[in-house]
Amino acid sequence: MKVSYRWLCDVAPGIGLTVDEAMARLALRGAPVEEVEDLAAGLRDIVVGQVLDARPHPNADRLTLCRVLGPDGEVPVVCGAPDVRSGSFYPFAPVGAKLPGGFRIGKRKIRGHFSQGMLCSERELELGDDQAGIMLLKGDYEAGAPFAPAAELDDHRLDVEVTPNRGDLLSHVGIARELHPVGQGGIVLPAFPTGAGAGVGLESSFARGSSDSASAGVRIRIEDPELCSRYLGAVIRGVTVGPSPRWLANRLRAAGQRPINNVVDATNYVMLELGQPLHAFDLHRLADATIVVGRARPGETLVTLDGEARPITSEMLMIRDADRPVAIA
Repeated sequence: MKVSYRWLCDVAPGIGLTVDEAMARLALRGAPVEEVEDLAAGLRDIVVGQVLDARPHPNADRLTLCRVLGPDGEVPVVCGAPDVRSGSFYPFAPVGAKLPGGFRIGKRKIRGHFSQGMLCSERELELGDDQAGIMLLKGDYEAGAPFAPAAELDDHRLDVEVTPNRGDLLSHVGIARELHPVGQGGIVLPAFPTGAGAGVGLESSFARGSSDSASAGVRIRIEDPELCSRYLGAVIRGVTVGPSPRWLANRLRAAGQRPINNVVDATNYVMLELGQPLHAFDLHRLADATIVVGRARPGETLVTLDGEARPITSEMLMIRDADRPVAIA
């Protein structure tokens, strides 16, 4: 089970343990840490830079001349991103800094102008796939300050060995409970919206093996209650699929997950924090707006996210719509 130490501290603010102390306590509780990774190790040389001035490069249409305030005062920087804003803050690699991929920044002359550093994109810092522009830091920062703490990326990933009898540890909340001293504060659980005032309405009916909530617009049928005794669903309308906010994407990466989009990431976030597995479906793509939970049928295949059709066996518990398999349960 891979967990973020910073996330654990947010769930249980009263832990009061260093990373090493947390590892020692987990080992005493029968959940040793197999591996620990310093997630800020590759960002040690990166600082917060403030662009004081940005103007077009006189000898290149797609370059910008910037004055950047960093740890050693103002320096000239030639930037290839078109969206540099005067007064804004960005991750900055000064001369001598080494990027996470190993590339070291040097003083260079670009089209007749010296550049003493680099304003960095998410991809260059291995913090995402966005390479279209440099990484804008929203808010007020101190120019020259270390980047990782300022962006709340100074974290450690702990790979905890969880035995089959300790399923309660398969979440950040579960591990935080194991670390938390008895009688010193409590676990901070997320607040859930309730009632009509929260804009959430739930109507449901339950029966053994089936559930039909016409007002919600989805039907659920369980074919093998011995393997799956309960399956809950809810319909959320008006969703626009897009990138997750940066804080959420950073937390997923810290826990070893790759951000996909705001819908998939929300389900993974809840699973990692609370230990409740979730799966999101596009209701318009579910045949007859139906979810069926049961064993795989002979000859069935499942098309996975990579577009490959993979064979499945009759021992597998599947989730399907009225026509075909859509997920492995």
